[in-house]
Amino acid sequence: MKVKTSKSASANRLTTPCITLLLVITIIGKFNLAQADDYGSLLGAWRVNYGHNENFKELRMWTSDRETVPLVIYNITQTNNMDLYFEIHMENPKIAQASKLINITEVQDGTWQGDIQVEGIHFGLTKLYATLYDPRSGGKERGPDTLEVMVKRSKSVSDETFTYTAASIALLMFVNLGTVLDLKRVVTIFSRPIGPLVGFCARYIIMPALAIGLGALMLRDDKGLQLALFFTALAPSGGIANICNVFLKGNLNLSLATTTVNSILVLGMLPMWVYLVGPALYETQEFDLPFVDLIVSCVGLCMALIVGVLLRMFIPKTTRFIFRFLKPLSIILSLCLVGLTVGINYFVFQKMTFMIFLCCFCLPVLGYGLSFALSKLLCRTATDSMTISIETSVLNMTMPIVLLKNTMDQPMADMLIVVPITAALVSLCLVVAFYIVRRILGWNTTNDSECFDEKAFLIED
Repeated sequence: MKVKTSKSASANRLTTPCITLLLVITIIGKFNLAQADDYGSLLGAWRVNYGHNENFKELRMWTSDRETVPLVIYNITQTNNMDLYFEIHMENPKIAQASKLINITEVQDGTWQGDIQVEGIHFGLTKLYATLYDPRSGGKERGPDTLEVMVKRSKSVSDETFTYTAASIALLMFVNLGTVLDLKRVVTIFSRPIGPLVGFCARYIIMPALAIGLGALMLRDDKGLQLALFFTALAPSGGIANICNVFLKGNLNLSLATTTVNSILVLGMLPMWVYLVGPALYETQEFDLPFVDLIVSCVGLCMALIVGVLLRMFIPKTTRFIFRFLKPLSIILSLCLVGLTVGINYFVFQKMTFMIFLCCFCLPVLGYGLSFALSKLLCRTATDSMTISIETSVLNMTMPIVLLKNTMDQPMADMLIVVPITAALVSLCLVVAFYIVRRILGWNTTNDSECFDEKAFLIED
C-alpha cells in the first residue's frame, strides 16, 4: 500500500502542472477568440470593392505619389450597435500609407461608398484591407477582400546611365589587362584546354547547382530570391576576378581565357538553364532575356582585350608605363565599379535578411572549394587551381542586375537585386581576406612559371 501511495503521489505531482498548463492555454485561447471575432458575426458577410469595378485587384504607383482609390463596402446587415466602425489599413505602412475611419452611422441601405488616399512611401509590395471594430466587446474582424499595392521606385538619371558607365569601366579594365596578355601562353592554354574546361564546368554546372540547392534550403518561401541567386551563380565573372588573380599571383592568362570563354558561352548556357529551371523557380514569369546586351558585352570584352594586345605589340613604351601602374589602376577601376553599383543601388540593403546574407556567403565559399577540388582532381597545378577557383567564386553583380531588371516587373526587380550585390561584395571581401592571410603567412609568392610576376614581365619587355 505504501508503494501504491507513493506512485499515486508521484503521478499527481506530474499531472498537476500539465493540467494547469492546459487550463492556461485554454483561457488564453478563449481570450483571443473574444478579441478576434469570426468574420460575419458582427455585420454579416460584408464585402469590399476597390476601384471602379470588381476586376480592380492591383494598384501600381510610384514612391511619393498619391492615388485616389474608390471604395465600396456593401452587404452590411442592419444593427442597433451604433458604436461599430470600419477602418482601412495598409499591411505594411513603411511601403504605403492609407488610413480612413468609417462610422456605422455613415452606412446607408447596407452600403458605404467613398474615396481613400493612398501614398507611396518606399518601393515594395503590400496590401490594403478593411477591418470592422466593436468597441463594446473589444472584438474585431478583418474583411476577406484586399487590394494589392505595388510601389515602384521613382526613376532617376543615375539608373539610366548605370549600365553604360559600368560597361565603360569594365572595358577599361580589360584594355588594361590586355596589355599584359601573353599570346604564346594563351595558345598553349587553348591547345590543351583542360583549364578553361574546368572553369566552364565550375561556372555552368557547379555554381547553378549550388544556387538551386541553397535557394531551396534557405529561401524556400521566396521564389523571387531563389531566381536572383540563380542568375548570380550563372553570370560569368568580370574583370574584378582577373584583377584578383593579379594580386594573388595566379595564372592571369588562364584567368582571362576562362573569362572570355564563359562570356561567350553564356549566350547559350543562360537560355538553356532558364528554360530547364526557370519555370520551377518562378513559374508565373515570362523570361525576356536581354540577348542584345549580352552580345554587346561579349563583343566589347573581346575588343578591349584585342586593343590591349595591339597596344603592347605596337606601342610597347605606353604599355610598360601602364603596367607600372597596373595594380593601383586596377584598384581604382574596381573601386569605381563597385562604388558606382552600390552607390546607385544603396536602397536594396533595406531588404537584407540573415538568410539572404547566409546564402550570399555560402555560394562563393562552396564554389571556391568545389572548383578547387575539381581542378586538383584533374591534376591542375596549385596556381591553376587557385586561378579557376577565384574565377568561379568572385561573383559578377552587373549582369544579374541587368537580367533581373529585364525579366522582372517593378518593384520586384528592385527588391531582388539585393542578392547579386550582396553576393558580389561578400565574395570580394573573402578574396581580400584571403590575400591578407597569404601575405601574412608568406604564401603570396611565385610558385611556378604560370604565376603572374610583374618583375619578370618588366625584364621581358
